[in-house]
Amino acid sequence: MLLRLGIALTLACWICPAISAQGDSSAVLRLLEPVGGEVYYTPRVSEITIRWDGVDDTTAVRLDYSSNNGLSWTIIADSARGGSFVWDIRTVGLSTFFRVRVTQLRPPRAEDNIVYRGHGNPVTDAWWSPSNERVVSVAADPHIWDSRVSASSPLQTLPGARASYYSVRWSADSSTIVTGSDDNAALVFDARTLTLRSTLRHPDIVTKVEIDSTGAWLFTRCDDNRVRVFNLPSTTPRATHNAGSTLDDMNVNANATRVLLSAFEARVYGRNVGLPLTYNQQTTGVISGAFSPDGTSICTIGGDASIHVWKSDSAKRIWSASSPREGVRSVAYSADGTRIAVGMADSTVTVWNATNGDLVATLRGYRGAVRMVAFTPDGAHVAGASDDNFARVHQIATGRVVASLQHGDDVLIVRWDRKGERLLTTSRDGTARIWQVLEVVLQSDTSGAFTIAPPPPAFARFTTTGDTLDIRESTTLSVGLEAAQFLDLADIDSVRLRIEYDPSILHRTSSTFSQIDVIEDVVTDTAGIRRSREQLEIQVALPTADVVLGTISFVATLGQDSVTALQITRVTQIGKGPGMRTETSYQPVLVRGICRSGTDPRLYTSLGTPLILRWRSTREGIRINCDLAETASAVFTLYDILGRALWTDRATGAEQRQRTVERTIPWDVLSGVGFVVVETPTQSSSIIVAGGSR
Repeated sequence: MLLRLGIALTLACWICPAISAQGDSSAVLRLLEPVGGEVYYTPRVSEITIRWDGVDDTTAVRLDYSSNNGLSWTIIADSARGGSFVWDIRTVGLSTFFRVRVTQLRPPRAEDNIVYRGHGNPVTDAWWSPSNERVVSVAADPHIWDSRVSASSPLQTLPGARASYYSVRWSADSSTIVTGSDDNAALVFDARTLTLRSTLRHPDIVTKVEIDSTGAWLFTRCDDNRVRVFNLPSTTPRATHNAGSTLDDMNVNANATRVLLSAFEARVYGRNVGLPLTYNQQTTGVISGAFSPDGTSICTIGGDASIHVWKSDSAKRIWSASSPREGVRSVAYSADGTRIAVGMADSTVTVWNATNGDLVATLRGYRGAVRMVAFTPDGAHVAGASDDNFARVHQIATGRVVASLQHGDDVLIVRWDRKGERLLTTSRDGTARIWQVLEVVLQSDTSGAFTIAPPPPAFARFTTTGDTLDIRESTTLSVGLEAAQFLDLADIDSVRLRIEYDPSILHRTSSTFSQIDVIEDVVTDTAGIRRSREQLEIQVALPTADVVLGTISFVATLGQDSVTALQITRVTQIGKGPGMRTETSYQPVLVRGICRSGTDPRLYTSLGTPLILRWRSTREGIRINCDLAETASAVFTLYDILGRALWTDRATGAEQRQRTVERTIPWDVLSGVGFVVVETPTQSSSIIVAGGSR
């Protein structure tokens, strides 16, 4: 099956849900997925399922995509069936303007081709109207034809004397048609009324004409080796540019502000009178040339069988190459400016990388010189006109000849329609023809724009709440997730949070978390005071939206306006994905009031009881009992009334964990009254004792 080029449909074609052309179908082909507006994040998503209906499951459809809003198309699948197709998007790049198109096609038939007869002379040139609904061709007369109907007689013959016409153009704004002929004149016609506006006289044969898109600027090549520039409707040249030797060709840049003269040397002039920029690296002269679509470079081909690409503003050579055999005949740039096709005298078409001069492809199948080449708008195919009576269409990627189109004599012209589906050719055999080269569109539907992009950065803020309460009151504090963004794209299964607080101020009583790992520690603050610190490690599944992850309940155990907080000091992400950016925040916990036991100020332990230091006499000595206020080291010291330390001891690890210490001071240590002092990292207390030897 012939390959149909992936060229953008018209604006109406992809705005409307579907189009129908040629063929009778009661069902309407519809694209069901994607429809537009979707966002596919890679590499999380590597495939898109394309779905359609409106044709039976055995009918093949073409699937293609565009990443430039429909300007060009790339084939996804040539013959997809069954109403769905899985498209691997890992290699298609990234864009916010992807569109997918589904098309029902049929192979071209002989009746799709158009033939225009009755010229009476070789048809030297032809041009599409901007809408592609008409064609103008020139031989002994300029003729207007319907592009959908074969005919022996034209719709209209443009007025003017019979002559040998060599060139014709139809301006892109549909306003103007111009011709050049051997009666030494360029004729300017009103394309809407098909009437003659003006005759521009020249001193010799006018062999080529070029007109800008607005129909205002006209360039003519004359056999007096000069190019003239007209600002229509004026019939007086704005400028006359001299080639300096035999003028072989004339080419104009895309916006018709500069013109290339191919002679012994290449010369580039502007619209007005002035000196040219010259390029003379081709030793035996320049046969022809072409501007790149953006106008920044020029490719010229020479009689010395060479190809040169150079900067259009400085004439500095970018690269050059030589034909290995008989030479070059024609040259053209692709629409995107990345490739150059050269028609060769050795019956081949060569395709080159326009940037570095690498040979991309050598296309064969001809038996004569290739006098004209033309890329399809998407650059996937190139057509060549040959002296072997054939025009051929090549698929560049494979080198395959897609179509061989036969005339009865040399083929002179190949020009694609704006979709790249039909090829206009002319020949010395007296005919112009339009060939349906690729499949005919029966129905088509195109999605709106959707996006294939890397995932946006995920973000989460982990928070804890605070409270203000009095000593011995209970509070429940929340651990939450807020400001969640794109967490479903982070591919993180769970997070492990480390939460730190002062256990001498808050005593944990319960939690909604299923498992908490506790780490107890002592730190020295900025004032040099050692304080208790408890750390909780909690692992929770990562939600994708703001939520309370869980709660922890506490009892306030230390007053006098004590302040602490549940501070999240570490967030560990567990999962295989790209992860997320995290922040943490907390609110303070203020515990008010003064801890008391009776009328004396006391510090409460984290169990909610006062820090009690008691003594009593026993047979063995003075027995000291103490309830510690925290799980931390505790030092007991006995002082006499002069402040001398008489005895000291420390709480064991087991006693620290139990927060209860009991010691007996032998009677022989203290005689009279003394003080027992207990010190922990965060507090101290004392009691008066009396002793003596027994």
